[in-house]
Amino acid sequence: MKFLPLQAETLVATQQVAVELFPWEHEHQLALPAAVDPAAHTGFYADRGLESVRCWTTHLMGGPVSGMAMLWGYRAQPDELWLAWFGLLPAVRGRGAGTKLLDWLIALARTEGRRTLRLWTTDEAEYTTAMGLYTRRGFQAERYPPLPGENWNTLVFSLGLDGRVPIPWADMSNRGELCGREAPHLHAFAA
Repeated sequence: MKFLPLQAETLVATQQVAVELFPWEHEHQLALPAAVDPAAHTGFYADRGLESVRCWTTHLMGGPVSGMAMLWGYRAQPDELWLAWFGLLPAVRGRGAGTKLLDWLIALARTEGRRTLRLWTTDEAEYTTAMGLYTRRGFQAERYPPLPGENWNTLVFSLGLDGRVPIPWADMSNRGELCGREAPHLHAFAA
């Protein structure tokens, strides 16, 4: 399994993989071009308070794009990264590729001197395998109630990268969106 930085040449294929893996979300269609050409998407970065958006694609034995993962860095939390749109196509799952990709991303974040790696998901049954992987790698979960119109909880997973327990996301000042999703705390006060 190879992990390659997203390039203009693989953008369309990666967008197709993102649509297949995450058909209910649309933010990745904005984030992927922003990862390829930040200078052309300064509004995307500014609107979301982002310092960086990076994407890697997975390729099995030199083949086409078979998965993806993004790391978002927010200006308000310079010691953290958020893992977004982490997924593999069904044809390449079950071979340890997801574990290798996650371990590679964790090592990358540590090499950069980040203190915390976070991600969000939901507690729907289809994410049970991924949640097990996150837990085995030491991520701690925080549960947030369903947003209006949803029947599932949002989970924020946090991993301390420097041997310390990360500050819970709920206790973070200046916290914002969850990599393209509205923050659950915004709805708790609106109800």
